[in-house]
This record gives sequence, C-alpha cells and structure tokens, in this order.
Amino acid sequence: MLYSLRNQTRSIDELLIYDDQSTDGTPQFIEEYIEKYALTGWNVIVNDTNLGWEKNFLQGLSNASGDVIYPCDQDDIWHLDKIEKMTLAFEENPQILLLVSGFHAFSEYGGKMIVQQPVKTETGSMVSKVVFNEHYYQILRPGCTMAFRKELLPPFLENWKSGTPHDAVLWILAALLDGLYLYNDTFIEFRRHNTNASRAISHGYNYKVNEAERTKLVNSWYRKSIYYNNEKEPILSACDNWCNLRIQLLKRKELDCMV
Repeated sequence: MLYSLRNQTRSIDELLIYDDQSTDGTPQFIEEYIEKYALTGWNVIVNDTNLGWEKNFLQGLSNASGDVIYPCDQDDIWHLDKIEKMTLAFEENPQILLLVSGFHAFSEYGGKMIVQQPVKTETGSMVSKVVFNEHYYQILRPGCTMAFRKELLPPFLENWKSGTPHDAVLWILAALLDGLYLYNDTFIEFRRHNTNASRAISHGYNYKVNEAERTKLVNSWYRKSIYYNNEKEPILSACDNWCNLRIQLLKRKELDCMV
C-alpha cells in the first residue's frame, strides 16, 4: 500500500495516517518509512484512545487540508495513475463534487469478495455524471474508490452520525447536490480478508434501520438547504415513504422476535 502511494505519477501533497491504537508497531514502521524516503507532507497521528474505524475516518477527513480529499484504506493497492487522472478530472470539471472509480476486488485468506455494481451515468464518456433517480441513496461504490472536493466536507460533517459509514453520507449528498460522477476506469486493487476493519460491519437490524434513518435525515437537511431543487421532490417523497415503511417493517419484525 505505502509503495503505491509513494510512487504516484502525481505526488500526494498531504497524507494523514491515523493510527487507532494499533499494537503491532505500525506507527514506528511508518515513521521509519517516511524518514527513509524523505516523504514531505506525510504525517502519522496516534489516537489517544481507540475510536473505531468510523470515527477514525471522520477525524482524518475533517483534518485534511487539500482541495480534493481521497479516503484511503490501509490495505488496498492504488494504481500509480489514480491521483493524476482523478485530480485532472476535478480540474477539468468544476461540477464534480464526488468522483468514484471502478475497483478490482481480490481475496486474501478467505476474505469475502465484493461484486462491483453497475452505475447508470448520463453519457458513455470516461467521466460522466451519475443519473439521479429513485435509487440515488443506494451506495454503489465503496469509500476507497472515492475522491471529493473539500466543499462537500461541511454538509458531510453536519449529516454524519455515529454508526454511519462515511462513504454512504458522501454518496447521498453528492447525488442530491448534482455533483456525483463516475470515472469509468479501475484505479484500485480492493483487498478483502478476514481482518478488514469494515468487515466487522453487521448488516443486520441496527444497520438497516440506520440506513433508512440516515437517508431521511439527509433528505430533510437537503430540503432546508440553499441547494434544494423542488424538481427532486417526487423522488425525495417516495424515498421517505420507502424509508418509513422499511423502518416499520424492521421494527415490527424485531418486536415479533422479542415476543
């Protein structure tokens, strides 16, 4: 992973590495790596307490100072032209708020494979806007494929809540703000194994309720924001109705299980 970051064809201006109280000597290893290759702009921050991967990502994104921010998992492999090509897309199209790419998933030691879902775009060009439709809240690319403008950070921080993956909020916000784009190329080798932090996510009752509730919260924020476009209201209303029904169904099933 570090090799693929260090050897990008367009150098990284700032790299923030947040260590969440690891016990395997990771901070020392990275500090020695930074010193060995004289890497400017690379910083290691060790958390005072274990925050968990969601809040660890949150603080990393919050403290990034660049105009374009790239979430990065610790165990994936970036293609060496990822930064160059995706950043150029931002520079050429100021309408892009969030840009996602394709990925190639590979398994290590029994990791569960992830299937790359198709993304419907407005054109067939290499970089194209994702179609806003009734499926806008469905997250079709993981956070490790994402890059976003810093101006998306304030609404993200306003809408994020504990128990919510950062990529889900970023995706929904960018879709609502007409800034969600796909780069139709593969820029990352997505490593899956039994020790992936995100693998600990349970897609059970709490996760599904959170998914519906966070979608309603973001919709509510959007309606009150300066970005609101009433042409989207039929889709928003249908989405809210679906979320309400989903929550009722989930809670009803949970009650039935408790009887």
